[in-house]
Amino acid sequence: MNWGYVSAFWTTVVMNCVQPVNWEACLPVQDWLFPAIGDYIRFKTEEPYASEKRALREFRLDGGRTEP
Repeated sequence: MNWGYVSAFWTTVVMNCVQPVNWEACLPVQDWLFPAIGDYIRFKTEEPYASEKRALREFRLDGGRTEP
């Protein structure tokens, strides 16, 4: 795991959820943590913007057979 992700998670999530003002938003962990873990796993296994690249190839008139 990259320490940059750990550091960003710590400063953004943990330090903000320690404050009582934010407890209402931070308390339903299942609403934000599990989707975030799923996004992280999906992004680690797939090239960035891979789905967008596939969509653009599909919309090309030649079906993406030639280089642009």
